[in-house]
Amino acid sequence: MKKTKKMSLLALLLVFVMVLLTGCGGMSKEDAKAYAQSVLDAQYKGEFKEYIKQTEATEKEAKELYEGNLDQLLTEAGIDKSTLSEEMVENYRNLFLDIGKKVDYKLGDAKEADDDSFTIDVKIKPLTAFEGLEDEVLSAVQSELADAQEIPAEDKINELVYGKMYDLLSEKIANPEYGDEQVVTIHVKPDKEGVYYIPDEDLTALDNASLL
Repeated sequence: MKKTKKMSLLALLLVFVMVLLTGCGGMSKEDAKAYAQSVLDAQYKGEFKEYIKQTEATEKEAKELYEGNLDQLLTEAGIDKSTLSEEMVENYRNLFLDIGKKVDYKLGDAKEADDDSFTIDVKIKPLTAFEGLEDEVLSAVQSELADAQEIPAEDKINELVYGKMYDLLSEKIANPEYGDEQVVTIHVKPDKEGVYYIPDEDLTALDNASLL
């Protein structure tokens, strides 16, 4: 399996970047932490109650954005019905939702910074599910094909590779293991209109720290 394929799957777990990741103006330190917590809980856990309260988005908007971004990322990683069976696509969709829920993070207290912004240190433990996965998948596929009389068609190979990867990831996520805790500092800052948001680069830094 090519490394680029692995990187596509890692990209899949990067943020479900939401257009509505904005909060109301006039924040206190407590408000900033509550807002940041709601963003991360919506992003990783699919928990929208506090996020809706903080951003004034509707539940329908939050869910459609969360699920729509996931579907788009699945397609970009080659996990769609044009290349894989409907069952396999649904399996991966549910798997990545589960992976998001297993991300281990804890927010510290918000600290006032310059320009009415805040900083928050987030302690995050990286999931090790993808560590060594490429070699494990390759080994599993080679073992499966060892006694094959002829090389299967490309679509069969594709389904086999993703099937083995799904089985391995499912097992790892059922009993997740984590690497050493890291600290990522995120910012809650106002835009020109005084609406608070978390910069995309901060969310990406969190995502990069969530996986080994």
